[in-house]
Amino acid sequence: MKHLKVIILSLSLLLVSVLAFSGVTSAQSVKTGDSVTVPAGETVDSVLFTGGNTIDIVGTVNGDVYCGGQNVTISGTVHGDVFCAGQTVSISGKVDGSVRLAGQSVTLSGMVQGSATIAAQTFILEKDSVIGRDLLGGTQSATLGGTVVRDLALGASTVTINGQIGRSVKGDIETLTVGSTGKIGGDVTYLSNNNPIVSTGGTISGTVVRTPLKQDTQSRSYAPFAFTFASVIYTFVTMLIVSLVIVLLFPALLKDASSKALKAPGRTALIGFAAIVLVPALVLILFVSIVGLPLGFLVLLAWLVIALLSGPFAAYYLGRLILKTTKNPATVMLLGATILIALYFIPILGFFVVFAAYLFGVGLLLPVLADRLHYGTQKAA
Repeated sequence: MKHLKVIILSLSLLLVSVLAFSGVTSAQSVKTGDSVTVPAGETVDSVLFTGGNTIDIVGTVNGDVYCGGQNVTISGTVHGDVFCAGQTVSISGKVDGSVRLAGQSVTLSGMVQGSATIAAQTFILEKDSVIGRDLLGGTQSATLGGTVVRDLALGASTVTINGQIGRSVKGDIETLTVGSTGKIGGDVTYLSNNNPIVSTGGTISGTVVRTPLKQDTQSRSYAPFAFTFASVIYTFVTMLIVSLVIVLLFPALLKDASSKALKAPGRTALIGFAAIVLVPALVLILFVSIVGLPLGFLVLLAWLVIALLSGPFAAYYLGRLILKTTKNPATVMLLGATILIALYFIPILGFFVVFAAYLFGVGLLLPVLADRLHYGTQKAA
């Protein structure tokens, strides 16, 4: 019994990035629907979680903002960080913290006191806008008319600088252009087969170190950065689609699994931990034996399906922790998946969140599958 408590405590520490965070957010503001608005004059005195087709934040949020939607607009004031993803994302207001944004088109025309992490097909930093620290990310094209106080690190096909970069520029950039009003205060170190294009009036204060690409990598010059950040967008979209399909097809299964986990989260974590340790070992044993090879492939295939479903199940559980009184399963899934993906953006912590979602999702899924298999066997008998 003592050892069991130690194991549960260890797992709880591992899962603190999700479970403790969920406990805190249960008392925070949640807004969902087709169109979500924080109107001018309204103040949200907490962390704000929001998901919908159109999100428009005009008022003030005294906390972090987590959002996911098709069109996201923040023209108000956020006294915290912003974690948002959408087809189009536009921030023209003031953000006291940092922003982490993913979308097809991302535009910053306001003030960000911290850093900005961007994953987008096109990114525009408007004139008079300011990023107080660093700008990093991956994009097909970036047009920077504002000010980045410190460093710029991008993976991009084309980057046009018409504003000011306070210090260095680094990255994997196919075509780098410094316009007539562009200024780079430090060194430029990048991978490319093209020298920077500096217009009359544009300046690079430091040295330029360009590393040519090898012949077999010329067609993918910005892949290292762009692939990493584009995969965030891909993960966000695909997880939402898969999650919503699952919740539409198997609402009872999700509800049953999450209900069991809500009653016994420690048991759920323990099941997940045991499964991710024992199942790969079982597959390996089956593979090394000639007789068990076909069964090994079947077990491996089943395990891959369970692993893929672990994220949506963990997202639904997270949504139920927050929306305790909401009965609409699609709303619960949408919010849970949005928050989970937003947490993936956080450096270092994101790794532990991914692992925790995998572990906890497996622990959610296996008991209900075992119950249904047992029920089906009894019914057949």
